[in-house]
Formats: sequence, structure tokens, C-alpha cells
Amino acid sequence: MAIENLSEDLLMEILWRLPVKSLLQLKSVCKNWYALIQNLNFIYLHHDRAASIAADENTDCLLVKRFLDGGEGGVALSFVPNETPVGDIDMLSATGLDVKELRILGPCNGVVCLTRFALNSTIVICNPSMKEFRILPQPSYKNDHTTNLGFGYDPFSDDYKVVRFTMMSTDLLTWGIDEMIEIYDSSTDSWREVDTESPIQSGFYCCHDSYTSWNWDCFWYAYHKHGGSPVIMAFSMTNEVFEEMPVPEVCLLDQHSEKKLFVLNDSLVMVIYPKWWSDPSWIPPEDFMSKTFDIWVMNEEDVEVSWTKKFTIGPFQGLEWALGFRQNGEFLVESNYGQMMSYNLNTQERKEYQVHDQVQGRPPPPHLQVLPYTESLVSVNRGNEHDGHVE
Repeated sequence: MAIENLSEDLLMEILWRLPVKSLLQLKSVCKNWYALIQNLNFIYLHHDRAASIAADENTDCLLVKRFLDGGEGGVALSFVPNETPVGDIDMLSATGLDVKELRILGPCNGVVCLTRFALNSTIVICNPSMKEFRILPQPSYKNDHTTNLGFGYDPFSDDYKVVRFTMMSTDLLTWGIDEMIEIYDSSTDSWREVDTESPIQSGFYCCHDSYTSWNWDCFWYAYHKHGGSPVIMAFSMTNEVFEEMPVPEVCLLDQHSEKKLFVLNDSLVMVIYPKWWSDPSWIPPEDFMSKTFDIWVMNEEDVEVSWTKKFTIGPFQGLEWALGFRQNGEFLVESNYGQMMSYNLNTQERKEYQVHDQVQGRPPPPHLQVLPYTESLVSVNRGNEHDGHVE
């Protein structure tokens, strides 16, 4: 049977088994193939199937922000399917971002958001598997400070959105501060102010270093600004409203531990572990140089939310920061010499990932970023004049 005589159903069955790189090449075969591979239904089916296969076969990949030449050669986004990285994307030459302080948000359907939390910082959305990026326009209020960002997806409008918390000086003489929230819509390539009650205006402080995207929405570990209790602050990308969710009860008692939000097995989880630093009144325990990581899983039953401690890992020495989870049950941690370690929750096996380029006698810079990643055909371009493609 000639390939042009294949039915569309059979052709789809063949094509959605192929990696993104091959599909991008096959778009030039004929108009029918181009239209099929560009079709949104095909794009999302391909991504879902790739994620399902990766979960079944333990072949999931990681997207890692790593340092080249010990930090002297800049920062790259790299795919890490096994112990070593492949497919570096130099984001400095592509976008001009000050990449040493780069933050990665997402992913949502293979698309991520890249930025810094700083004055007038560039914000980029990017599909690393297609090496496509879009530099977002400047927000409406340019001379303000971005205190937080969230990135998500609205499936009802097929729109990728960035929510931005800002602080703006209103009176330099009295140190007046105005706080507001804006949303960027990829469909219109523009920012707009949110007409909803925001957590910062309600007196909350959302921690940008304890943030995750789950089911396309955004979640932060947050505090009431005036000495109140911690909460989970959630933002719906579809409804564009905020919701408070309870934290594990241990968070109300322990103010000296690090709390990080991640996703594990399609559940929201919180990892709680000791900080290396504390306020002067805190007396560290005897085993301060060892760390134990408690993993709490959120349970949702009807309208009630509760938490259960599922795993306790450690104590281990030489570990610094919790980084997240792979689908195969690996818990990822940054060591105190800058490399990435993993602990398999099922087999208790430990291993090291050599994610940084090594420089003789000098450890790599700290603060890795790691995201579980499934490749995707979702284009971030959509006709924007600022679109880009990294070779």
C-alpha cells in the first residue's frame, strides 16, 4: 500500500508515535501531512500519548537549568533523560535574559515560562522541544517590581496565561506602595489588569520559591503579611479567581523548615525539611548537618482538603534543596556541591546526575532548577512579531 493511500486514522496512529523532531521534518512532505501535524487535536493527543508512554516505560525526561563551564560559560536549558544532559538551549543568545537568575515556571503541555523577579525583567514563554520562544510585551505598568509570577493554561479558550504580581511606588515622599495583578493572554499577546480580589491586596505574601503548576493552575505557599498563618494560595487560569487552601498542620507549628510545593503522581505534594539558616533565637538540633525530608500529599474529598505524610527520607548528609520528582518515583535533591541527586521512593536507590560542566577545583553555582518534561508540538509563536526560533 502506497503511503499516500493510508487512511487518516491509520496515518495519525503512525505519526503520533514519532518524536517532535521527526514530526517537524515530516511537515514538509505534503500539504495533508502539514495540516494534520498542525491540527490542535493531533498536537494535544501526541503530547498526552508521549506522557502516557513515558510514565508506563519509565522514560520520562527532565528539563534542567544548568551551568556551563562552572558558571563562566552561562546557563543553558537542557534535557536530562538519564544521568547526563543533552540538547542544550542557550537562552542568553536567544532571549537576552540574565540567565544566571533565571526562573522556570510550568510546564503546561510542553510550554514553559522564563523570567527573573526583578524590575522591568524580560518574560519569555518557550517550547524547548521545538526551540521556539516568544518574548512577551512589556506589562502596562513598566516601572514597577515583579514580586511573583504564575504560568498556566486555560483549556476552555486554549490560552496560555501569565499572572503577574506587582508592587508600584505611588508616592516617593511617603513610600506609598500600590499592589496589583495583571494577566498576559497568549491569544491577544497583551496584558490586562485582573478584576478580582488578589491575595496581595488582601494582605498575603506568596513565596515565589515555593510555587508549582498543577492541572494548569498555579499554587503558592503563602503567609498573611501581618504575622498570620501560612496557607496555600491557588489561582484558577480558567475562572481567574484566587482560593485559599489549608497547609499541613505541622506548618503551623514549625516556622524554621523549608516548605516546597511539587506534583507527584498527579497529586499536589509539599516537601518539608530543615533550613541551613535560621533567626538568632533558634537553636539548631544536634543532627543539624543531616537532613530529613518529609513528603506530604494533599487529599481532596468533596470540598474538604487534608494532608497525609506519605514518605520520610533520610537523614542524609550533604543535601541542600528539594528539586522535585520524576514520574518513575525518583525524588530529586540538590547536593551541597551543586549537583543533582535522586532517591527512588520505591527501591530506595540513590544516584547522582552530572548535570553541570565540571571545572577543576571549583564547584558549580548553587540553585538548580528541574522540571519533569514531556516534549510537545505546541507552538508559542501564533504570528507574534517577537517570535523566535533557536537553532
